[in-house]
Amino acid sequence: MSDPILHAMAAELQRSRQGLRVPGSPRPYHLRYVLRRRRELLLEAAHGSLMRRRDREVGSLAVDVRVGSHEFDNVLDGGLAGDEGDRESADWLLAPDDLEPMALRCALWKLTQIKFDEALEDYYEHRKAMISEYLRDEVASFTREQPVRHIEDLDDTPLPIQRWTQELVTLSRRLLDHPEFYDPTVCIRGERMHRWLVDSEGSLVRSSDLWLEFEVRGFVLTDDGVYVEVSRAWPGRSIDEMLDEATMTALFDEVIAELHELREAASPGSFIGPALLSGQAASTMFHEALGHRLEGNRLVARGETRTFAHMLGERILPVGLHVVDDPSIVELGGRSLWGSYRVDDEGVLAQRAELVRDGVLVGFLRNRTPLPDQHVPGSAKSPGSAKRPPARSNGHGRSAGVERPMARMGNLIVESDPQHHATSAALEAQLTELARAQGRRYAAIIHRVRAGETATDSYDFQVFKGELAHVELLNVETGARHRVRDLELIGTPLSALQRIVAFGGELGVDHGYCYAESGSVPVGGVAPAILLSEVELQQASRSGFHEPLLPPPFADDGSGGRVGRLRERGRRRRRREPS
Repeated sequence: MSDPILHAMAAELQRSRQGLRVPGSPRPYHLRYVLRRRRELLLEAAHGSLMRRRDREVGSLAVDVRVGSHEFDNVLDGGLAGDEGDRESADWLLAPDDLEPMALRCALWKLTQIKFDEALEDYYEHRKAMISEYLRDEVASFTREQPVRHIEDLDDTPLPIQRWTQELVTLSRRLLDHPEFYDPTVCIRGERMHRWLVDSEGSLVRSSDLWLEFEVRGFVLTDDGVYVEVSRAWPGRSIDEMLDEATMTALFDEVIAELHELREAASPGSFIGPALLSGQAASTMFHEALGHRLEGNRLVARGETRTFAHMLGERILPVGLHVVDDPSIVELGGRSLWGSYRVDDEGVLAQRAELVRDGVLVGFLRNRTPLPDQHVPGSAKSPGSAKRPPARSNGHGRSAGVERPMARMGNLIVESDPQHHATSAALEAQLTELARAQGRRYAAIIHRVRAGETATDSYDFQVFKGELAHVELLNVETGARHRVRDLELIGTPLSALQRIVAFGGELGVDHGYCYAESGSVPVGGVAPAILLSEVELQQASRSGFHEPLLPPPFADDGSGGRVGRLRERGRRRRRREPS
């Protein structure tokens, strides 16, 4: 083994496997060590100044100790029970900065001992739960997988920080011409991650990834006291994909123009009626309403509602729509996908997971947590047949580092059959007809969604929400469109998916970080435009704000802002009604 870090990790893992024994208690049957070295970069500029330059490198450890057997071990509820960040082991996750092999082994030794003690406690808690209640969806604890050997070169190509800094500062000087906008920034974020993984099955993994993003962001205060945000972001997975200065400027100009537009836009307060969602907006809806509910660990956790648990083989989407999650796809349509990886955080090769075929649910995202037979395609067995081993992982075990890996999305891709999809013009015509048939004056066109969230646990309502960035209302009688603001898309998963009545063929691409029980992980989303027969939009703002008493210093003409009308505290006009 030529890599001294992998060698040190494997040596300490073998020592732990042989030495972790307590008489009368179960021994470890599986150990996994993961080392992540992250370099995090933030360059942020405003008003011709570099506001922040943060460039740091940190190493972190993750140790998984499983005691008992593949059939029954210390992990309950598919790993969703509890919070690893609150345990003693969370205080011992830092790796030595220089990654010196013996220092690394010492850190792993300390963390492994604590994780072993916690695993024994959890094992007996699991036994207790088996006695006190009926765990109806539990079948086994851990799948058996083939060891993986995957070694990549570690990319340490220097980032062009000085050039990026100068470009951001130069671009941000243009903000001095726009005192009417608040908290504007232009920034570049980057994260480079080197990862080493070894486990007791013989897996050896070394991977290298880079995520970069350019963003322009600003706020405008409307007449009714609402801060409205506008942003544009461009993601990349390599330095070559980052934008040149001219393209950054073009995105900057788009943000400035949109801030002016939103300052004059009205808020309808709420809306119900048909809506056309762009591919980017639709990808967010599929991510929140569908994707999170197909994460396999949720099918065995006691606190989850399991929306689709008993719908395998049933229609959940219209004919002609297919859904897969494929982290092995690097790019689509010339754009890199944010959620691509080669090996997951449990040492399993990334794989294409087919979820929906022609509108019918056919599968779930799986990590190494086994699922009951009724949730696994083709697992039905006849009476008297031999018991089958649990279906294997499809390579979607992901974690940010602290929490235990669980099945998560990578690149969630919704595709449409050419014989079923419609053109953009046909979708808009159908949108108009739907609104007329429902006796509605307006239909909604949702161009962009900024962010989304959902709840899947049984304690909360089964809803999802999308923060809308660009919405227009279409007057179905005149064909006129006007921009509206301050709205959120809300809905319940099953009803929203059943309201899809048509879809396009051109795919929109989205990117971002997804937050769930196993932490924040980068994800990609791809979907065509979709037409919904009905959506509900609610007002997003909860508070009103005054203008600042004084204008920004660079815009003060000596009158405290009165001459330039930059100080108009208390100025309020009546809310505009849609025309």
